[in-house]
Amino acid sequence: MSTAATPEYRDEIADLLAEFTVNVSGDIDAETRHAAKRALSDSVAVALGALDHPASHIARKFAAPFATPEGAVIWGTAMRAHPDLAGFVNGSLLRCYDYNDFYVGDRNSGHPSDMVAGLIAVGEWIGASGEEVLVALAVGYEMVGAAFDAFSTAPGGWDYTNLVAIGAVAAVARLLGLDVAQAREAFGINATQHFASDEVESCELNPRGDLTLWKRFNGTDAIRNAVQSCFLAQAGVEAPVRPFSGNNGFVAKLANSHDPLPVLKERLDSSIKLSRIAETYMKLWPVGSMAQSAISAALAARAQIGDVSQIKEVRVYSEEGAYEHFIEMRQDPYHPISRETADHSMPYIVGSAVLDGYIGVDSFDIERVAEGSRQKFVAEQVKVEPDPSLGAKADGKLSRASRGYLSRVEIELADGTVVKGDAKPFPGHPKAPFTDEEIAQKVTQNALPFAGEETTKRIIAALHGFDTLEDVRKFTEILAFDWASKKAKTEAA
Repeated sequence: MSTAATPEYRDEIADLLAEFTVNVSGDIDAETRHAAKRALSDSVAVALGALDHPASHIARKFAAPFATPEGAVIWGTAMRAHPDLAGFVNGSLLRCYDYNDFYVGDRNSGHPSDMVAGLIAVGEWIGASGEEVLVALAVGYEMVGAAFDAFSTAPGGWDYTNLVAIGAVAAVARLLGLDVAQAREAFGINATQHFASDEVESCELNPRGDLTLWKRFNGTDAIRNAVQSCFLAQAGVEAPVRPFSGNNGFVAKLANSHDPLPVLKERLDSSIKLSRIAETYMKLWPVGSMAQSAISAALAARAQIGDVSQIKEVRVYSEEGAYEHFIEMRQDPYHPISRETADHSMPYIVGSAVLDGYIGVDSFDIERVAEGSRQKFVAEQVKVEPDPSLGAKADGKLSRASRGYLSRVEIELADGTVVKGDAKPFPGHPKAPFTDEEIAQKVTQNALPFAGEETTKRIIAALHGFDTLEDVRKFTEILAFDWASKKAKTEAA
């Protein structure tokens, strides 16, 4: 009696992702290593500045019942937890103030640094070296860049985190030393079990008048799923046979009409040198990426005047995507009522930059947002208009991003004088990258109120020499400080 042959199914995308992750060279050059350290340092800076954010309090409350002394450090505390949970809590800090880096590809954009905290937690768990973490991070960013070029989450209404999770699987699989077969299963598990909806970007307000706090968790939740997928695959769990190319696989669910495979094959040739982590965009100010140029222009104009009481009108001319994101998508951008509505309001962002001469986390404290004179100034004296010459939506997001999501600002005074802030790529843009000194300044600005001067200096030194650490635990043990007591001492001083 003959037995029918079992049909052979192949998922070329899953195979390609796994083969690249495992086989691409980890011999990174000095430029890529430096870029990885910058991305790591920028992410740690952002995270430490959010230790007192409501979302971080909730995250620590969620983790407390599952704490274990053998786990990875929950930053700013003596608490420890298993790496998936520690990474989740620490990763929530990265999205509290819309302050971490972002990457723009041919078809998608998002925040690849969502993966940083989860990767560090896994590195701490297994005792990885600093160099191993940096290489894994570079692999993860390379994968995110390829995913952003090959896939679009928009047609199906999915969140960008579905693509960053692919990069996180690559980074964690590389760090864990998974083989090609295990990495393939990890990608497949993640791709079929953990779809995140873009409803988080609906701009609908909750009863408090805020954007939902889930936006502070959606990125880190995707990374937690990626970490779990890798550990599951390492233990021997199998994914569906065709997680990407199957009838109900990843590509079908994205509802993309194009074939992503040719792009992935080009971007993920394992003979390439890792480099795309150097192309990420960083932020000097804690607001959305498309407002960075506007802040730069507003501050440049503001520096040319002495008495803000003499301001008659502030005029903002923004490229069309920024106008859509900060005006058209918002329910009432000229009358913000909360932190989240203020830091997504172009009139408020620019108005505050002009009034105060700076933008910081405290620019969006509810007491400042609700201040009567500020509300009046934003509503009556700040005008925002789209300017297609700075960037048209028809140009595509990648083109507008590469130019710098440009905005220019004019301030007219009571005597008719007009001063201007030109449209330029913002600080942290690949065309105007942060220096090491600027990165250290961002770490200091964010960490100092919570870590104190001595611990902040140790953090900066460890980040600077991260590639020389024999064990990443030498870094994370510095982060096991009591942020609440440190903050109290800093405020008392």
